Amino acid sequence: MLRALLPFKIVSRQLLPDIQARYDVYPCDEQKGARGYINRASYEQSVHGSIACVKCHLGISGYPHGKVLKVNCGICHFIGREGAPKVQAQQYKLSVHGQAVAAGNTAAPTCQTCHGAHYIFRSTDARSETRRENIPALCSRCHPAEFEAYGKSIHGREFLERKNAAAPTCFDCHSEHMVPKTSEGPWMLSLISKCGTCHIEELSTYRKTYHGKITLIGYTNMAKCWDCHGAHTILPPGDPDSTLSQKNILSTCRKCHAHATAGFTKFYAHAEEGNRAKYPVLYYTYLFMTALLIGVFAFFFLHTFLWAFRALKERIEKKGGD
Repeated sequence: MLRALLPFKIVSRQLLPDIQARYDVYPCDEQKGARGYINRASYEQSVHGSIACVKCHLGISGYPHGKVLKVNCGICHFIGREGAPKVQAQQYKLSVHGQAVAAGNTAAPTCQTCHGAHYIFRSTDARSETRRENIPALCSRCHPAEFEAYGKSIHGREFLERKNAAAPTCFDCHSEHMVPKTSEGPWMLSLISKCGTCHIEELSTYRKTYHGKITLIGYTNMAKCWDCHGAHTILPPGDPDSTLSQKNILSTCRKCHAHATAGFTKFYAHAEEGNRAKYPVLYYTYLFMTALLIGVFAFFFLHTFLWAFRALKERIEKKGGD
């Protein structure tokens, strides 16, 4: 009704912001095919659908408005203004992406890079760019090499080809908004535990090794999951291209142990002493050492008890003789 009474071409520059704020007029909606065209129906279905254009595009005072400045999402999100989620914005500010943008890197991703500009939908919506199944493709825009490697890995094949939603994506390891530098110690240590959320037994056996014990107390200069298995191109050990294949395992060990020999690779990184079928030598060694330990303690306990009994008996006899 309002459009019939106030045709687009006669809306004054002075009245536009007030009219748009009060009556929800979208001038750009009438320019289909033109640069800056906004589909009103799609926009209204987005999470910002109830927000007038001038709430984000602060520099607009009329139409035609010329060049539109890039929107700073932080004007609402960083402070939680008008109910906007703020934790994510604050995390982004501290992330490697946010710091790159603050340093003037124009190629670094902003909020719009991942979420879109006008058609922003919740991550549960099939149209959302941040929906779980869209995440690898989304990150590939800036990280094509990593995406290619991930696609070949056991994780990528499970997620992209077999549609296994439980398989890890970029966000599972690198986080969504608080994306850290991969050289940060705390992140590296936390990532070990993240790997353990899917590989529970492997984390448990890793923690029993020298590598696992040292990383557990906070040191990052020990072998971590990706040092052996790879970061993005993680393949089963049976795959010839795997970092743990018979062809590559020695070079993998030599990244830390420069003088490692072929015998060095026989080390059990995820040994299970209770698994007789898989690790028979370790199993029987474990039984022998456990029996030896118990036997030694039992012998000395008995020896100490008998020695104390004899000493007490002699003391009583000596006291009776006096």
